[in-house]
Amino acid sequence: MSEKHRMLVTSEMMEQGAVPLLFTGGACNIQDTSGPTRNPGRDPLAQWLDAQNWSYFDPQVHSSTHGREYVWGIDGPNEKLARAQAKLRIYEITSTTIAAITMLEIMDDARLGRTSIVWFNHGQNFAPIGLGDRDTLINNQTLRRHLGDMAYSHLLAYVNAGRQLRNELSLLLGECQSIIFVNSFDELKIATSHLLSLYQL
Repeated sequence: MSEKHRMLVTSEMMEQGAVPLLFTGGACNIQDTSGPTRNPGRDPLAQWLDAQNWSYFDPQVHSSTHGREYVWGIDGPNEKLARAQAKLRIYEITSTTIAAITMLEIMDDARLGRTSIVWFNHGQNFAPIGLGDRDTLINNQTLRRHLGDMAYSHLLAYVNAGRQLRNELSLLLGECQSIIFVNSFDELKIATSHLLSLYQL
């Protein structure tokens, strides 16, 4: 592994028995005009974890970090195992993806009492690239004319659903002691350092 990602635990390393200290998940598959892009907080978080000498499993497998793309038959099972074995899970939620699978994973962690951090990296408001947030979409009459009422209504329902999912996640898990919500990278670093100190690392 390169010095840049020296604490990254890959699927291949897990198959040799490595166990990551942290699982750094979150919504991925962000699409912009040039195709898929990584979550904006993923690389700064990895750099900080490298500096702390804390190992982590990053399921957003990419050629720039892992030397290859995601392979379902290899990375899928190891992603699930890493979530289960890690001492602490971090989930980044941005504004640009609906994050439904991530939220299911968070709910599963809550059900099992796994300590996890939900990091709203500007993600409390759902605003997909090219559509914007609910208010922006409602006021975009040009898009409505081009798409027609039916397609436009489906897009609006999608944006409303993403907005509601974020609200419900916070409401449903607000009193769950194993799930911690943070709203900035600084808060994330403080929460992570504190929680890992409880494990006397």
